[in-house]
Amino acid sequence: MAEPNNTRMRIYYYLLTQAKPVPIRKIQRDLGISTPSLVLYHIRRLKEMGYVRETEDGYVVNKVVLEDYVKIRHALIPKVFFMASFFLTALILTWTVLRPHGEIALIYSSLVMGVGGVINTYEAIKKRSKLKF
Repeated sequence: MAEPNNTRMRIYYYLLTQAKPVPIRKIQRDLGISTPSLVLYHIRRLKEMGYVRETEDGYVVNKVVLEDYVKIRHALIPKVFFMASFFLTALILTWTVLRPHGEIALIYSSLVMGVGGVINTYEAIKKRSKLKF
């Protein structure tokens, strides 16, 4: 987003995770913002930037600008989660398939996939925790 503002970003992330349009008062209540007018101020700014649009039932995200996330239904999932899943699945397959074929290959591949899985899992948890308010 062009202009960093914590309240505005919280509203934007909140709208991203909602399955349907959200009215001003619900945004205010759910995020604990002091007044509806403050929510409206930030919604107007988000509308000016093209990130949010108004519908009959409330506000929805018009443009997704989170490059490191994938939206599945109304959940935001860090892209590194998929890499972590790949590494950890490969590690499990390695232990089941390569185990009888050689100790060195097993140790090397387990080390590479284990490190990759741990790093990507850590990054996914770190990114996901940034979205919690």
